[in-house]
Amino acid sequence: MPAWIGGLLLALGLLVPVSAGTAQAAPPGAGSGHGPATIEPVIDANFPDPDVLLVDGVYHAYATNSEGQNVQHRTSRDLVHWRPQADVLPTLGDWVGECSFAPGGATDRCIWAPEVSAVPGGGYALYYTARDELAPRQCIGVALSASPDGPFAPVGDQPLVCPDGTRGTTDLGGAIDAATYTEDGQLYLLWKADGNCCPGLTAIIFLQSLSADGTTLTGPPQELIRRDRPYEGNVVEAPTLVERGGVYTLIYSANDFGGGGYRTSYATSSSLTGPYTKATTELMTTDRFRGDVRGPGGQDVVPTRRGGTAIVFHGWDPTYSYRAMYLSGLEWSADGVPSVTAAGDRYQAEDGVVTHATVVADPTASGGAGVGGMDLPDSSVTLQVTADRSGPATLAIRYANGSTDATGRVLATDRVTVNGRDAGVVTFAHTTWGNWQLVEHGVRLQRGVNTVTLTRGTASAELDAVDVHPGRPTSPPIGPTTDPADATRYEAEDGEITNAKIREDATASGGAVVGGLDLADSSVTVQVHAERGGRATLGIVHANGSERGGWPLEATHTVTVNGRDAGVVTFAHTTWGNWTTVEHEVRLSRGWNAVTLTRATFFAEIDAVDVS
Repeated sequence: MPAWIGGLLLALGLLVPVSAGTAQAAPPGAGSGHGPATIEPVIDANFPDPDVLLVDGVYHAYATNSEGQNVQHRTSRDLVHWRPQADVLPTLGDWVGECSFAPGGATDRCIWAPEVSAVPGGGYALYYTARDELAPRQCIGVALSASPDGPFAPVGDQPLVCPDGTRGTTDLGGAIDAATYTEDGQLYLLWKADGNCCPGLTAIIFLQSLSADGTTLTGPPQELIRRDRPYEGNVVEAPTLVERGGVYTLIYSANDFGGGGYRTSYATSSSLTGPYTKATTELMTTDRFRGDVRGPGGQDVVPTRRGGTAIVFHGWDPTYSYRAMYLSGLEWSADGVPSVTAAGDRYQAEDGVVTHATVVADPTASGGAGVGGMDLPDSSVTLQVTADRSGPATLAIRYANGSTDATGRVLATDRVTVNGRDAGVVTFAHTTWGNWQLVEHGVRLQRGVNTVTLTRGTASAELDAVDVHPGRPTSPPIGPTTDPADATRYEAEDGEITNAKIREDATASGGAVVGGLDLADSSVTVQVHAERGGRATLGIVHANGSERGGWPLEATHTVTVNGRDAGVVTFAHTTWGNWTTVEHEVRLSRGWNAVTLTRATFFAEIDAVDVS
């Protein structure tokens, strides 16, 4: 059993510790390419919008259509190892029309987000989203089975929830993402009005009571929340409702599902029907997983065998080709605040003690604000962060740096102290203002509350938030790159260009760059000279403006030297035209060497290669 699986089972209370001396494999490598993953899929295949039901010691997972199955079904006894089963909804309701949805995957036929629930009247009800044949809108149907294994038989010839302007309904954009909640023997249906589909409408999450057999709505829809926060984009969806100690927590997904900006947040209320107050800091985001889960959402909360809770959710693979299923423990503070154990604890910079700096409202920042104006020698932000145990920890600092001087774009630095003791200097790459990026910095924390201060060193960076992760950093620190004056520069446009193009650019070295590196074999080969054989540093001058659904993406190229593999270079998101150098170590032979950069993932433009 890989160590990461054993650790996850222990965290969820599903496995007793192994005895000392039991051999375990090392953790698998991360898909992001920067070190061991913080979390890995438990179903590493297309399994979006997971819903999990525990019946007689067996966990049943259901998911959005894929590979010809209308509703995918897998079973497990430990939430980690899953066995594929047959399609539980082979026949759809008579109201369902034809549909395909390319953004969801090549085989997506618009049968989305299943929810299976035991109903008070006996048996099981499956709620599913599909395309209404009378309108180009998604609606919700219901099907029944005596077993969670199915097959489920559709009920009636009409959808259960379908506010799409047909059949005498008001057009709210249709309905998707059914979920259920039971209280005092009463079954309720949560659903999303899919108003982000159309101008003049909006996304709303409703609650509605159901009959004992789960097939009939018995009360009017009660609005719980609607889209009204900048970080939500145009979307709130995928509701999950949990009650603990008289507090109702509505967990939901937000933003564009197709990119890394998709996320999971929550709202709380003392009443089932609200009003609900939204949290200012989201529950799960891509960067809180250090990029190892891209667009975490479509979640469900699951009981564990020891009385705890876990959360399952989907996230994109590194190439954004499919959405895998992930699992983490879900913990609750004494006052009912949920936290995902595999995600870093987030501390908003604006909530700290801000000295000689300014809190600035920014809808693109986590929490809607950041700290800017750190222009004085003692400008600082101090945060109180908590550690479960003493030892090494990683601060993942979300920042933006647009600093310049007479020489052009410059790095910025902050001095870090922990509990008054020096903890080194963190360097911020030039990202341009508003282009929020993460840099990791290793520190040692003591158990309990720690005082972490970031004080301006050189230039100025804006600070958005600090995520705290156990253990050491998984990505190398940013440092000053090799001075081009001490290196030999080779212009990319003078090299051999394959399936790409040379583009004039007055801001680039030599006045031109290589762009259009869009195909699988797009490449640039430059001939570089070494006085002697051995280790050398390539300083690759590049710009990367890749994004998915508005979320900035890293790009990667494979590197070969004289036809031999020399690793993968990762280009942080810099925005287009913001020429930045990333260093990559290689071994060169004495004399001339052919260095080839070939596109791997997403897109970067190459300006030059410095060799030192």
